[in-house]
Amino acid sequence: MKSKIELSISMTIALMAAALAGCGQDPPPDPVVGGVYHPLVDGSMWRYAHDDWTETVTLTSTMFEGQPAFLMSDSPNPGDRLRSDAVITNVDGRIARVTKDEYLVSAGMDEGTLQSSVTYGVGFTRFNEDWANQSVGFKESPAYVRVETPPGGEPRPPEDRKHSFEVISLSDELVTPAGTFDCIQIRRTKDWQAEADGLDADEAQTKDFWFSRGVGKVREENVDTGSSETLIEFQVPDAP
Repeated sequence: MKSKIELSISMTIALMAAALAGCGQDPPPDPVVGGVYHPLVDGSMWRYAHDDWTETVTLTSTMFEGQPAFLMSDSPNPGDRLRSDAVITNVDGRIARVTKDEYLVSAGMDEGTLQSSVTYGVGFTRFNEDWANQSVGFKESPAYVRVETPPGGEPRPPEDRKHSFEVISLSDELVTPAGTFDCIQIRRTKDWQAEADGLDADEAQTKDFWFSRGVGKVREENVDTGSSETLIEFQVPDAP
């Protein structure tokens, strides 16, 4: 019996294959394996198929507190019409989000209206390249301080937060419309949510992520709800 992940990916692949056949195009080639798991390269683009919409994520170089950084922007979710700009940094291989501005996009608008601005202190970890050097079962729980500021308002009280990350697999092959990828699988648990709601740790929201060298995130799945996003197209110029 196929797993939920295999069925979801198989369905996505079938739909993409049919679309390609109708356009007279060949299926995308498998990408070259190599490099870091979360490349930060100016001009990069990733496109993900969600359950009911398609998201485009772009990356451009910027500066943050006098140091090189990257601006990660995503396209609006048609469900709530929200999009975001996040500043991403790399400190010794730990990729972290340090700020995030969220915008409400209405018809005829490009950028949208600012809804909130958030800072994350030392940063909310997205990926740590050192995880690839650990054994399956390795866990860590990096902490950060979240501060949200509404438009034109005063910063809200700081919130101490942390997520737990666990290495589930160091080599998991995923077949997607963007190619076949050898991935590291990471499980992220929202520890702070369980603490705030008085829940046991095993009741906290859990997501699985798959990253591939030289490509970045290939798939994300909410373990609790089954919702997911799968890579269908990407461009990472001269990936490290």
